[in-house]
Amino acid sequence: MSRYFAREVVLKIADAVSGGEVVPVETAHISGVSYFTIGEYGVEFLEFLASSGARVSVFTTSNPAVVDISGFLAVDEKMARGQERIYKALRSMGVSVTYSCTPYEFILTRSRTFHAWAESSAVAYINTFRDAWSDKNPGPLALLGAIAGFVPKTALYTLEGRRPTAVVEIEHGPLEALEAGIVGAVLGERMGFGIPYIRGALFADEESRREFAASLSTYSAMVFAVIEGITPNWRQYLEIADFRDKFKIDSRDISSYLKDAETPDVIYFGCPFADIDTVLWVLSEVKKRGPARRPIYISTSPGVYGQIRKLADEMREYNVNIFSGSCLVVSPYTRNFKVVATDSLKAAFYIPRLHGVRVVPCRRMGCLELAYA
Repeated sequence: MSRYFAREVVLKIADAVSGGEVVPVETAHISGVSYFTIGEYGVEFLEFLASSGARVSVFTTSNPAVVDISGFLAVDEKMARGQERIYKALRSMGVSVTYSCTPYEFILTRSRTFHAWAESSAVAYINTFRDAWSDKNPGPLALLGAIAGFVPKTALYTLEGRRPTAVVEIEHGPLEALEAGIVGAVLGERMGFGIPYIRGALFADEESRREFAASLSTYSAMVFAVIEGITPNWRQYLEIADFRDKFKIDSRDISSYLKDAETPDVIYFGCPFADIDTVLWVLSEVKKRGPARRPIYISTSPGVYGQIRKLADEMREYNVNIFSGSCLVVSPYTRNFKVVATDSLKAAFYIPRLHGVRVVPCRRMGCLELAYA
């Protein structure tokens, strides 16, 4: 019955949004698995599916939770119980409960394959840097699609729907994490929707690519950009482009997002989750400088945390707290602070809105300097 229910719901949605057409998917990634964001009604929906015998038919992973697996971000008993119920419901449906917003770390999505992902930053990442095809599916639809094995064939599942509509010139040197995030934010706010074709974007490292994808999808409805020389099949996209607008982003646009820094309570890296290179960079810097005056928080995926668990224990002596499976965006623990310094434009967008906490954007080294100021 449960598979039939999922199929019928997805088909009804397809009738409304894609003329009844659907596409089979290879993987799914579901959002809305934090008790903080979905509450009791969301838990009851998941438990309804689980109790009816629903099981996913493709490999399916999950977004971060309100409780981190390292036990560092304390939450009240009600939230902890609610998160445990979510975990049990997802597990019973066959979901790999990864509690990660960066599933592309371990799911090597191939070019021109279909996926039902719900986390917008991850969707933007695989679309842009791998040319794997996914729309930004709502969390419940991604789960129902995982059970049914297919989702509505919306525009981003077609080549026509991925046709670039605006050309964007980036006039700035290699983009570090904050700068890449600012480019994504500026572009998102100026365009709002469409498919940008970007020239001149040089990303300093993996972290900067993550920040660009996260920021673009946070500050707009866009989850796909074609980057010249980087996006697979970019030449084909250039051939079919239908440019209607042209934008330029330069150093002045990037500087406009930087402001005089308030004194932060905490320094935060890892939105989206930090890769292992970022974690090791922070650890190297603090070992050279000694214990930080202000605490440094790093959120990372369970996979990365498993590799550096012993280092994580050691680094607490340097006032560095590494945790996994949750983050300062989806955890109410963030409300313990007044000001957070971060190199993430996505965190800068959500933390004030969800928690009422002020945010200071800073370059990675600048953030670290604030920890010792």
